[in-house]
Amino acid sequence: MFELKPMLSALWRNKVSALLIALQLALTLAIVSNATAIVQDRLTSMARPTGMDVDNIIAITFMPVPKDYDMAGAVRADLDMMRSMPGVVDASVTNQIPVSGSGSASSFYLEPNAQIGDIDGNYYQTDPHFINTLGLNLIAGRNFRDDEMHVIGSNESFIGSVIIVTQQFADAAFPEGDALGKFLYHGSKDNPMEIIGIVERHLGAWPSWSLAGNVVFHPLLVEGNHKRYLVRTEPGQRDAIFKQLEDKLAERDPQRVIHLETLAENLTSTQVSDNIMVKVLSAVMTLLTFIVALGIVGLTIFWINQRAKQIGVRRALGATRANISRYFLVENSIIAGTGLVLGTAGALIINQLMVSEFSQPALPLSMLAVCAILLLTVSLAAALMPAMRAANISPAMATRSV
Repeated sequence: MFELKPMLSALWRNKVSALLIALQLALTLAIVSNATAIVQDRLTSMARPTGMDVDNIIAITFMPVPKDYDMAGAVRADLDMMRSMPGVVDASVTNQIPVSGSGSASSFYLEPNAQIGDIDGNYYQTDPHFINTLGLNLIAGRNFRDDEMHVIGSNESFIGSVIIVTQQFADAAFPEGDALGKFLYHGSKDNPMEIIGIVERHLGAWPSWSLAGNVVFHPLLVEGNHKRYLVRTEPGQRDAIFKQLEDKLAERDPQRVIHLETLAENLTSTQVSDNIMVKVLSAVMTLLTFIVALGIVGLTIFWINQRAKQIGVRRALGATRANISRYFLVENSIIAGTGLVLGTAGALIINQLMVSEFSQPALPLSMLAVCAILLLTVSLAAALMPAMRAANISPAMATRSV
């Protein structure tokens, strides 16, 4: 049987090396646990449903060459042409492309001319076809009617009387759950906007935004120097339609520059930074854990070589191989436990700083505990092979000079 007092005495004699391993484990736990929280947050963010039929939607941006271009007429003609194409489910006009990383946001209020109590939302100017084009799920109320659609000049100011919002935005504005039929106000304007419909989900322009999913739709076309379309195709038809659209649009009106992209490409592009962060942090966590394991292996082997004669004496006095292995495993557990206790405190302190200063996700205690257990398991696994090597030292070592 091992005894704790001789073990602690041996550790005290080698306190510098033991303390270095403990501090290394503490630092690793503090970094790994917080990195895990960030990785989990990014993975959860990237896995959120968009609410749209992303894989089958094409986004089109065009910019006319003439200065006196009939934007409203061009939009009507383009949409009629695209909706008539075989393989196209529907098409819609919009001021911004979803999940592209580019968009517009504004503040909405529950009272006219209010200065406080705003609810921020990403807003879209679109038409009655947007629900079908994006594949959104209308869970309450109704869609826009054609007579509610307005066309204004680029320098005009207009506030419509009806809007459609996402369920997330409705819950933020009216937590009681009775948003349908209620009114919102835009900035200092006193024009009421009635919520006539609620869609289940729409991730908006910025998937990484803390308020992603707070979206408001207006039935409005603003004539400007460029315009955007969204085209939804039948499943499996996107690429074929993609090739046809540029030619057909250019053929219908050659006086403009046209750019096509898919919504799937936009989503992937906006998630690049999150993907890179996940990969980098995962690599850092793996490397730190590997370095800790190497340190434990090296320290344990060093101590075994130093104590080879003492191990031989213990073996000669009747200690079994299991006793010897257990001694070094318990000794390693003491070092690891000390380091993990220090690391737990360090992880919580670092996380509080990250939450308050950098708006990073809070570190759940359950995740911290899992990381600590994994590091303890790694440390024991790293010490196991050297401990088994120590157990094979012959009692004859007691008679040799070391």
